[in-house]
Amino acid sequence: MILPSRGALIISTDLHGCWDDFLALREHFISGITVDPATHWAILGDTVHGPSDEARGRRPELYDYSDMSAEIVAGILELQRAYPGRVHYVLGNHDHGHVGGPRTTKFHADEVAALEGRCSPAQLADLRALFEPALLAIAAPCGVLLSHGSPDDRLQQFDDLDGVRLSPRDNDPYRRHLLATFLCSYGQREEVTARLLARVSASAVPVSLVIHGHDRDEEGFFAGGLRQACPVIFGAPRSHKRYVLLNLSSRYHSVADLRDGHEIRRVHPA
Repeated sequence: MILPSRGALIISTDLHGCWDDFLALREHFISGITVDPATHWAILGDTVHGPSDEARGRRPELYDYSDMSAEIVAGILELQRAYPGRVHYVLGNHDHGHVGGPRTTKFHADEVAALEGRCSPAQLADLRALFEPALLAIAAPCGVLLSHGSPDDRLQQFDDLDGVRLSPRDNDPYRRHLLATFLCSYGQREEVTARLLARVSASAVPVSLVIHGHDRDEEGFFAGGLRQACPVIFGAPRSHKRYVLLNLSSRYHSVADLRDGHEIRRVHPA
């Protein structure tokens, strides 16, 4: 998907079932769209699979919340219906397991089975309704490429992502690799990301940095050089959780253009 060149853009990622974080972000979005109806919200995946009882007891300052994955999925779908074309969902690797991808094992031996085993038929349908049409990437003419992982440079042109199927076995080797790298890759070397951004720029819109999820940092935000940034919610203490707010009519040339307290915002302001 390519976003327009006007309005505001909220970017968040990796809720992992935390209802309080979702409510706060929803309020930021609704407040924003009340001021500017052209506001967009890009959610960069991994809405589902909250911490286990063991993890909550071991790190309560990070993980002491009930897993409300199904309720958040329903809440995102409700927002998509209420604000058509404004709430965009990018697939995460945890989400992928519910629609044909590998099953994750972060907090349970089979996190897909653990969540689906307590879902009603309507909630199971909601999981498919959100994840099956999910995007692999979003590009914005303000200069950012959005994805769940921080992908490598194998992508040849932006439109190639449209041909990627959710089931890895239904893809040729090239598209199977694209699926894996956009969902599961961590930070790349600066030159690798530069090549990726050059190919997206040549085939879609000019982009200068990748904003991604998938990773964690207890400070709530980290950068990999000048071309990769990750606003962190899951795995950061409540006071440090971050999202990003961009002006779609501006231009962001590097991570240095993302200022704490301006573009980099706290999910739960003090």
